[in-house]
Amino acid sequence: MPGKSGNALQKVAENLSKIFMFIGMGMMLIMMFLGGLDVIGRYFFNRPIVGAFEITEILIAGIVFFSLAYTQRVKGHATVGLVYSRLPPRPKTLIGLVNNMVLICLFALISWRGIRTAITQWERHREIVNIGLPSFPFQLFVPAGSLVMCLVLIAEMPQLLNKRRE
Repeated sequence: MPGKSGNALQKVAENLSKIFMFIGMGMMLIMMFLGGLDVIGRYFFNRPIVGAFEITEILIAGIVFFSLAYTQRVKGHATVGLVYSRLPPRPKTLIGLVNNMVLICLFALISWRGIRTAITQWERHREIVNIGLPSFPFQLFVPAGSLVMCLVLIAEMPQLLNKRRE
């Protein structure tokens, strides 16, 4: 159960996932206002906001990856339980352990490649079209969110192992 354990890693994972969730919520709010203002500017004043599309693209990546870890921590992801719900506790635990290990590897790979991409963007001095901002800081949204997801998944492993022993 999230937040009930005294484990330091679980507390760090919980706090980071909450912080990232709030940042993602802020990004959603910015995207909502930007979209609304862009529509108003475009259709009522014939003056769209320059770079609104590019900023929205950036914010979507942040919203998705910054909310993953919190959603995992509170078990908010959609699951397919038709067969899984009928399994005995031991196979469920084994499936959970294997699932977490695969996801840790996947999100670690996403983080590694995302950091490499950001470094490449920084080395090439790439900018975001229409707004002239460097792209590398925004390229770090995906690996940052993925690393926090890895941390949450790793923090869940002792709980899964304890279930296995029971």
